[in-house]
Amino acid sequence: MRRSFLKMGMILMTAALVGCSEKTENTISQAEKQSYTNPISLADEWEDYGIGDPYILKFNGTYYLYSSTRDTDTGIKVWRSRDLVDWTYEGITADIAETQAAYAPEVIYWNGSFYMYTSPAGNGHYVLKSDSPTGPFELVTDNMGKSIDGSVFVDDDGKMYFSHAGVDGIEVAKMEIPTVMGPSVVSGAYMDGWTEGSTIFKRNGKYYMTYTGNHVFSKGYRIDYAVSDSPTEGFVPASQNPLLLSTTGATVGLGHNSIFRGPDLDTDYIVYHNLEGAGVVGPLRHMDLDRLTWNGPDLGVFGPTTTTQEGADRPKFEDFFDEAKLDSTWQKKKGRWKIADGFLEQKSKSAKQAMLLSEDKSSAAYTAEFHVKAAESSTDGLLGAVFSYQDDKNYGLAVIDQATNSFQTRFTIAGVDEKWETSELPEDFDASKLHEIRVEKALDGFRFYIDGMQKQVRTADLAGGAIGYLTENTAASFGYVAFSDLVDGSNSFDFYKPVPGTIQAVHYQSGDQKATQDPVYRLDEPVTIQTTDDGSYYTSLEATDELTYRINVSAESDYAVDLRVKVATDAQVQLTLDGENLADPITLSANETWQTVTTPSFALPEGQHELGVTLVSGSLDFAEMTFFEQQDVAAEKDSFADGADLDWSMFENFWGAQDHVFAPKDDAFSKVTVGETGWMDYSVTTTVQLTEDKGQAGVIIRGTNPANGRELNQNNENFIQGYLALVTKDGVTLRKQNYDAEELAHADQPIDASKPHQIKVSAIGTRILVYVDDSKEPVIDYEDISDRPFTHGSAGLTSAQNKAEFTEFSIDPE
Repeated sequence: MRRSFLKMGMILMTAALVGCSEKTENTISQAEKQSYTNPISLADEWEDYGIGDPYILKFNGTYYLYSSTRDTDTGIKVWRSRDLVDWTYEGITADIAETQAAYAPEVIYWNGSFYMYTSPAGNGHYVLKSDSPTGPFELVTDNMGKSIDGSVFVDDDGKMYFSHAGVDGIEVAKMEIPTVMGPSVVSGAYMDGWTEGSTIFKRNGKYYMTYTGNHVFSKGYRIDYAVSDSPTEGFVPASQNPLLLSTTGATVGLGHNSIFRGPDLDTDYIVYHNLEGAGVVGPLRHMDLDRLTWNGPDLGVFGPTTTTQEGADRPKFEDFFDEAKLDSTWQKKKGRWKIADGFLEQKSKSAKQAMLLSEDKSSAAYTAEFHVKAAESSTDGLLGAVFSYQDDKNYGLAVIDQATNSFQTRFTIAGVDEKWETSELPEDFDASKLHEIRVEKALDGFRFYIDGMQKQVRTADLAGGAIGYLTENTAASFGYVAFSDLVDGSNSFDFYKPVPGTIQAVHYQSGDQKATQDPVYRLDEPVTIQTTDDGSYYTSLEATDELTYRINVSAESDYAVDLRVKVATDAQVQLTLDGENLADPITLSANETWQTVTTPSFALPEGQHELGVTLVSGSLDFAEMTFFEQQDVAAEKDSFADGADLDWSMFENFWGAQDHVFAPKDDAFSKVTVGETGWMDYSVTTTVQLTEDKGQAGVIIRGTNPANGRELNQNNENFIQGYLALVTKDGVTLRKQNYDAEELAHADQPIDASKPHQIKVSAIGTRILVYVDDSKEPVIDYEDISDRPFTHGSAGLTSAQNKAEFTEFSIDPE
């Protein structure tokens, strides 16, 4: 069915995201767009096993979901959807012995065939092949080894790479063809422990890899990403890590993702699983889905979400060619066009061009997607896409040239045909198989892709226009076609962004295009946008500048906001909600460096709203804002006289309280926490005594996402986010924990292990102050000016390689 969607307001219709066992077409209009809530349960999941290691393939406008197989069963299940909300179960794609306990099946489409990669129970990989995404898949290789969790990446030159888990992190092997792999090399993507579930993709010339660690049964299972100039090695973990992590709340143990493009042709999505607990056989997991967001080279996730989110946006125009005939919304320019068996066909082999065009026209910036294949008997001629068609004298072509096995583009401007630009295609390229052509019209011009491989970047004096198909000297068939007035992730501008969460300043709500401006990042730039050294973007605001953001508040509560700013002159910022002031203006003092400033808390109602950010006076640079639920800090004490008075959460080890002493059971490593993740400014005071002349012990402040680092043989003492103030025999150290360890400051101050020492740690704004014994001045006074300071979290105690003893613990608000 062909559908043309006008730009409409965001309308949500609450609906349960469940699969349907009946095979019905998933056709919805923008006005009928549904919503979903993580975690997602589907019909016909493996009982007591759910959806683990989800992988989503988009082919010819439709999505196919594959997941791991329960250990006791054989066969790989697949679901189908057009909107990522309603899923139809399609049955078992393969039912052979090699698919018993088939872990992490992933499928690529290449040159007319579908190749599936999976490892039964993690014992090496097999490749299966089919001519349909729903199977049946047949075995085409022996066991190829390569451990577990294999994933295939195809580069712009058609070369393939196979990434998989290894002892030293993710390893990558070059592939000669889809069924032949070479030796593997260490990529550099590693989580200081077992690392798995990799996905490689390419953006703006850089290679990105997402990957997961450390144990599927750990609440600290999480997703990181790394970037490289090579698809095989040199991957450097991003400073934004962890990309996804949650150890408390509705979903925990997040990991093993895949990444794909949404129905609007622009939004990147991440699909992953969460841990529900132990099933009858193996872990019980379910699928979660969130939108990705980009700011230059920086990747982020609008999530993890656990409350109702709006469903995927449709493109402005699309046609699946699943009706009996073309309707009046298509212009038949030349040729013999008809619909047959779900494809558009052009039967004429005339040397003249046959062209079919949409009545709808794109805006100046857009993305278009086309699917084409030549007739089986054809070995010559052109077939492909028409784009930016304004009239017979102004348009562009992107075609496959069968005679030269090449991909070609050409612009016709003011009636003059410009020169063809030609790119080679892989030697085994078969034009009679379905291929995807993608056109992106962005600020830097036109970008052209075929089967996901970027082949050309060109500039031309063409804006938007109609799209369509053409042939010359050949008959051909054409599949799903669409265009969207979005490009480079611009859906992030008008999407209702989840709160709590982080919002980039440059992702404000769309406004009128400013034709007189020379845009830096987006066509509508009511304020100045500038670029950082690493290529990301931020806004520069002057007095009276205002930006609005669409937000989706998960629950009515008190929230605070971390503003990432650089203040040129003393400034005042006013936040509004739906046009009404949220609180008094926020006063910011001039500062020549970037800083994170946390606002006083204010109440936000649940649901969708418009948030305004207005600079009342002064001038500043504004990069991002992060919302979190805030809780007041109440004075608390625990004397450990006869047990623990406070509600301590224990990790790695049992801690006992007796005779005014609180201590871990052994001297390995462990931690305990108390309080709320929404605590902001407070002090922790305790007395600690090292019982041995080794190891360390101290205070946790602003802790979030704690997990047990000793269970399941993980043996990692870094499983928390927050600050640790630690005493050792050599002095006092301030450490930042982010599922890794970074030493921030050290004070040389001898600590007598035979005596107790009082330690006080204060967190005020982004300053962390550490006092020892009777010191009037802090022995450490550290300002965290990094782009990710911890501004809130619970308190706690920690000990490692020492069975330390703590007495007289107290918390006081600052």
